[in-house]
Amino acid sequence: RPFVSFPSISYLSRPTSWMVSSSPAIFLRQISNLASPSANTTRGISRARTCWHHHRHHLRHHHLAHHSFVQLFSSTRFLFEQNFPASKNMSTSISNKTDGNSLGSTADNDGKHSNGKQKNNNHQTKTTAPPPGYQHIHEGQIHMMYPQSENSVFYNPVQVQNRDLSVFMLGLYAERRMERLWVTRRKKELRRELLAAEEDENASEMKKESKSERKQRMERFERVLMDTLEKEKKEIDFNELVWQSSHGAQEKESAQKRDDANGNQEKKETMTSKYVRDDGMVVLDALAASGLRSLRYWKEVPGVRTVVVNDLDPVAIELARENVGRNGFMDDLVEGEGTNDKRIYISNKDKSNVNNSLRPKGIHLQVGDATHEMYLSRLPPSLYPHQCNPTQLHYQKPQYDAIDLDPYGSAAPFLDSAVQAIRNGGLLAVTCTDMAALGGSHPETCYGRYGAMPLQRSGYLQELALRILLYHLSVVAGRYGRTIRPVLSVGMAFYVRVFVEVYDDKAGVNNLSLNHGLVFQSTRCSSFHVTPMASNEFVQHHQRQQNEDVTSPNTNNKSKPRNIYKNGRGPHDLGEPSCRETGAPYKIAGPCWIGPLHDMDIVQRAITRLEAAKDNDDIDPAGGTPRYPLHTATTLHGLLVSVSEELIDVPLYHVLPNVCSAVNTTTIPMTMFRAALANAGYRSSAYHKEPQAVKTDAPNHVVWDIVRAWCKEHPPSQKKESKRHRKGEAPGSTGKNGHMEDDNEEGEACKADVATKILSREIETKVDFTIPEGFGLKKKARRFPVNPEANWGPKKAASGKNKRRLSDDGGDEMEKHNAKSSKHY
Repeated sequence: RPFVSFPSISYLSRPTSWMVSSSPAIFLRQISNLASPSANTTRGISRARTCWHHHRHHLRHHHLAHHSFVQLFSSTRFLFEQNFPASKNMSTSISNKTDGNSLGSTADNDGKHSNGKQKNNNHQTKTTAPPPGYQHIHEGQIHMMYPQSENSVFYNPVQVQNRDLSVFMLGLYAERRMERLWVTRRKKELRRELLAAEEDENASEMKKESKSERKQRMERFERVLMDTLEKEKKEIDFNELVWQSSHGAQEKESAQKRDDANGNQEKKETMTSKYVRDDGMVVLDALAASGLRSLRYWKEVPGVRTVVVNDLDPVAIELARENVGRNGFMDDLVEGEGTNDKRIYISNKDKSNVNNSLRPKGIHLQVGDATHEMYLSRLPPSLYPHQCNPTQLHYQKPQYDAIDLDPYGSAAPFLDSAVQAIRNGGLLAVTCTDMAALGGSHPETCYGRYGAMPLQRSGYLQELALRILLYHLSVVAGRYGRTIRPVLSVGMAFYVRVFVEVYDDKAGVNNLSLNHGLVFQSTRCSSFHVTPMASNEFVQHHQRQQNEDVTSPNTNNKSKPRNIYKNGRGPHDLGEPSCRETGAPYKIAGPCWIGPLHDMDIVQRAITRLEAAKDNDDIDPAGGTPRYPLHTATTLHGLLVSVSEELIDVPLYHVLPNVCSAVNTTTIPMTMFRAALANAGYRSSAYHKEPQAVKTDAPNHVVWDIVRAWCKEHPPSQKKESKRHRKGEAPGSTGKNGHMEDDNEEGEACKADVATKILSREIETKVDFTIPEGFGLKKKARRFPVNPEANWGPKKAASGKNKRRLSDDGGDEMEKHNAKSSKHY
């Protein structure tokens, strides 16, 4: 049986002369000699002959002769699996160390899973050596030849964790999207069914009921509706629905056969096929570079119907095309997207054409400006074509379900078009690497890009950078009546990465001011205040009801909260016109996002998936995400566990060594410091990017009381007094202009004066450093891994317009290597 009884996969991967022979008969004869006899061998060879002729044309066209047999094996494998089911258990793995660890993983080549499960074999294939000046990259399930000798296309191995996290979060979003789609459609139909049944039973009584009785009846109806919906929801396998959404009739047929076998045909038809008619997600990789991330989305994320690979540089798209062919996706490539000879238009006659079906299923490669591409896709489905200019409508495309923005530097220029091109409820993933601006080194640049001021040398700059980015995103979305819901916001390595869902919510835009705030930072110590831009008693009361699960609101008119937006108050209005500890003035940062950074339910679901996959060869045993092993799964698990432990309602944090350094004392052990906060009745947590961070809802004076109590037991070291102190001026006294000098101003009081000022205050809080039993117990996770290599950081930007480096005789290195390989084999 072909491809079943081979001695080993690695033997067949070694190139020999008959693998690239001009005669397919020689190739098939060698295959039949290696294979054990079978009644279906003739049929399999006949089908392989057709594929051989077809793929030799593509191999010649794309100069991939040195991968000929590997290409043929992966491209024709599905044909043999229809006749030889045993071949489905064969898998390959090619490892390559680009970040100090193997980036290879093992998985089934056809990407399909029987009942949501997949076997992970350990066979490894040996590949031919890359040509001079090229590096073979194997990340996830994708292979790539990266040109090291030039700088035309950007690639950084540091971003492997970024891409693994993106693949993982997009897979989880596909499930949430399918679940939301099913709930929306099923709820509408179920409501009609229950209303019709209720009218038939109580038609006469409903006509006589009073207003209060009708209100009570509708409340009971809603409870019954939601209970029924939840029961039906538990019986639905959304992972299977996601997989079916992008695999067409073949998968639906298999699902129908399983339903027939289980005797649940009628029930399944009612609860799945009838209410979930979805063609899968359309994903835009707006700044694709080599297309590595795009191809991973296509291969590893279930439910993806179309991937648009866009880049402004033709050299990048050329390399992406080579990678498409190298990974056996040429049959999925859709030609003509983004060119003049073939475009995708929205009909100006029929609004029903505004859907995913207008984008052909497959991989779309296009050279173009990312902003322009997204502006062309800004038409929402709710806008009727007759409301648009015919010329504009002619070039308009449907919106995307997910957009990934991973630029070299700031994503600010792309955000306005991105929030318009995303569908209602779509996922927007944004990376910003301009930490010099977001971190406060260049505050003028940050304000010009994001409309917010950072703080220089602030201990919480990592979190403030995330909050400034989310603030800018929310403001841009609010211009178009849309709001954002942060799903996950993290700082990794030298950049920040956020995943947000964008919704049409004009009422929610009115509450944006409640999620925006300013930061008041003391100029002489680590004390800070975060104040909202506005307040609303009614909204705050409603949020408390949801958090406390209060079902009966207060009906007392005297204490009923008013739905009025009031301007926020600063520390001056709260009784602290200057720093309470040092008397210093405040510096102002922001505006920034002060709402939640993450959706904790989604974070917990992600952790559960990774832990379940760890015991099943890094693949989800239920058939969900992850469907393939993730190289950085351990690091991602530690990151998500750290995120899950954060206080979601407390913005910013203290850095414990910085707090203790202000008074020249030794750093308090983290467990003892947090135990003292807990014993005083306050909450505290860590922060996923800073190991020494303490997020707490305790006021600043409580934090300093704990430090003062520690200093009594551990006296700080004596520092040399300043000249001003020796002259008899009081510690922490004002400067020449009557104000406390900033840290970098001439004539300031020295650090010893600040320490004396802080320690001279009386302790008002009862401080207890006793560690309660069981306090500080954490889930086992790799929270703060070290860098695997030296110089693990940003790389030089791609040159963009440079052409591929040519040899002296005018031939490309890759072409020469391919030609040499073809002659040799």
